[in-house]
Amino acid sequence: MPRIFRTQTYEEEAVTFAPESNFSNMKIDTKYALLFFLFLALSISSQAQTLRGTVRDADSGRPLAGATLGLQGVTVPRSTVSDSAGAFVFDNLRAGYYRLEIQMEGFEKQIVAEVSVVAGKERELEVLLHRAATALPELTVVSSARRAPLPLGEIPLTREQTLRFPATFFDPARLAMTYPGVMNNDDQANGISIRGNSPAFVRWHLEGTDIVNPNHLTNAGTISDRPTAAAGGVLMFSAQLLDNSSLLTGSFPAGYGDAVAGIMDINLRRGNNRQHEFTAQAGLIGLDFAAEGPLFEKGKNSYLINYRYSTVGLLGQMGISFGDEEIDFQDLSFKLNFQGKNGGEWSLFGLGGLSNNVFERKTDSSAIEEFKDFFDIDYQSKTGVIGLSNWTPVGKNGWVKFSVAASAQSNDRTSTSPRFSEYESYDYVDESRISGSATFSQRLSAQWRLMAGASLTRQYFRYESLLYTQLQEVPEHEYFVAQPWANATWSSRNEKTSVQAGLHSLIFPYKDRTAVEPRLTVTQQLAPKHRLALSGGLYSAVAPLWLPEDELDLLRAWHAGLRYTWNVTPDWTFRSELFWQQQTEAGVDRNMSSAFSLLNENEYRIYAQKMLVYNGSGKNRGLEITAERYFSGGWFALLNTTFLKSDYRGSDGVWRPTRWETRYVANLTGGKEWQRDKRPGQVRAFGINGRLTWTDGLRGLPVDATASAAAGYTVFDERNGYSIARRDYVRLDLRVYWKRSFDNRRNSTFAMDFQNATMQENVAYQYWDPYTQQVETKYQLGLIPNLSWRLEF
Repeated sequence: MPRIFRTQTYEEEAVTFAPESNFSNMKIDTKYALLFFLFLALSISSQAQTLRGTVRDADSGRPLAGATLGLQGVTVPRSTVSDSAGAFVFDNLRAGYYRLEIQMEGFEKQIVAEVSVVAGKERELEVLLHRAATALPELTVVSSARRAPLPLGEIPLTREQTLRFPATFFDPARLAMTYPGVMNNDDQANGISIRGNSPAFVRWHLEGTDIVNPNHLTNAGTISDRPTAAAGGVLMFSAQLLDNSSLLTGSFPAGYGDAVAGIMDINLRRGNNRQHEFTAQAGLIGLDFAAEGPLFEKGKNSYLINYRYSTVGLLGQMGISFGDEEIDFQDLSFKLNFQGKNGGEWSLFGLGGLSNNVFERKTDSSAIEEFKDFFDIDYQSKTGVIGLSNWTPVGKNGWVKFSVAASAQSNDRTSTSPRFSEYESYDYVDESRISGSATFSQRLSAQWRLMAGASLTRQYFRYESLLYTQLQEVPEHEYFVAQPWANATWSSRNEKTSVQAGLHSLIFPYKDRTAVEPRLTVTQQLAPKHRLALSGGLYSAVAPLWLPEDELDLLRAWHAGLRYTWNVTPDWTFRSELFWQQQTEAGVDRNMSSAFSLLNENEYRIYAQKMLVYNGSGKNRGLEITAERYFSGGWFALLNTTFLKSDYRGSDGVWRPTRWETRYVANLTGGKEWQRDKRPGQVRAFGINGRLTWTDGLRGLPVDATASAAAGYTVFDERNGYSIARRDYVRLDLRVYWKRSFDNRRNSTFAMDFQNATMQENVAYQYWDPYTQQVETKYQLGLIPNLSWRLEF
């Protein structure tokens, strides 16, 4: 007999983030909200576009006076010098994209690309300059010194890119899919497989602290309609709040832990502390309102708040099919900043979100097409995060940062049927996390820098499941994880060599485990524009929490990477990286020779007749090649390809391809914008952006039709692992937009996004349908249009 596991086949229409909404359930009347925002707009005086900010020492955070700043992208290049408070201002700017170059004696030159300036809003930057001996790359898109040193595999996620790239739905996780080494596992969700790792192994950080999964519709894109650990239909806060964020995919330095795949390191931007500004956006996906400005005392404190409500039901009225679910989501996010002593800063941040999808059984027998149509399915999700952080300079060359956050999420799902009560099910997941972290940084000399810190997380998790009228095992965990770390950076006097060595420790008393993890990165400048870097280290992470207590342990893996970077011009960058990962402690079946491995798992489920032992193995290795042109001269381009080999070994000792092996991934993203000035203060622009993705299809388990027919539900044959190689995945996304600036007071953007513009039928998975009595194929999303209008003032 084949090895089998069960999955409920009447949920094969997995949830999508784009549902039909019910406006009668709205908590806030959007008509009055719009009138409120428009009324506030009348109080804003006319002003030209302004780019301003502060130049600071990256080591201490103190302002730097006398830095020279040059602005490229204007007809005649402009320059200015930072004042005694480190402040600089470029005013009377035309709306568009700029490149900012910053130089100061004794510090590394810094270039900030893709600085977007729009009418009606000030653009504020914090520029952090490093001492000259640190030998950092000259080109960057974002910069921050208020967190641990970043790895070679860092993918910057900017607000401008999220709003500009096609079919991201303003979700930074979907933006990350345009970069090498990152693969989306299903169109309906933002889950990402990083270099052959399961999406379940991705961790989320907000403002430096570990939080629960911050996504709506956490069951989106799953086969069993149950939640995932790190993904969902759409991120719970708008890209308008995004600042200084990254997806970490490579060998993390010592400041990051409890992750073997990647970390979404999200930070929220400060609100404008000089004037009130507002954003209103309406589209087929949702309504979005944001406000920011000075709080209590102008020039010191600020607020930033954003509210969204889904309107995706409009797509259903246009004939777009999402499995007949009715889905709503709404969220509220905020960040308050307060000036502290000695140039320090306090931040209070938070978010809350509600989402649900409801499927009603079909009462008309002629409308029934599949087994799912006999069931009423209700899925509810609630998430909340609240946190506080403080950053303070220490002495002349140091700083310290403290952060604490509490987060919680509950997912409740019921499936009932008057006709097939024996197939009814109930699932409830309750998770909470309290996390605190401290980071200290000190410049010891021109060549040495020390960083050290620690984090402490209290985790609670409970999963109840009733499947086929049988109460399943109830995993429940409550434990602490401590992660102390230290990192030292040395740079040569000629500024050509840099060595970063660190030590991270993961202390897991719940299972009496302590992991000591060395980390090392060596960077060598080969020529003024050429750089080579080698990195490596040992990494550990707590296994998926849906496992029972006896099965929960640490996953462990070695990472290594070799990256070459060529800054061809200020606009063009070429990168290539060889990467290797060896997973040394993966959960496999203890009782018998089996092809099962935790490395292939993604969603919550109960493992019947399985007991795990952590002596399985896995190997991921490949090559990433990227050519990127930052937005300049009216156009941008991002071309990358990844070659990947991903294997694992179960308890049967046989090496097989993992579920996430895509032998190749190719992305081509680019766009062109045409601008013209109708008259001073009024700028019009038209643009078209596109993205073409071509990948090898993800692998699947074969369906045993005979066993499925006998059992009445899908039975997968696991004996040979994920042996089905699906056909290539191809998708073209397009974005067409019109932008207009009005008398320097406000700007508007009308855009049309088309996901899967060529209506390609990409296979998602296969399952056994008890109603049709055959194996069915589920396809990924077809053409998804999204019309949106955005007003900033």
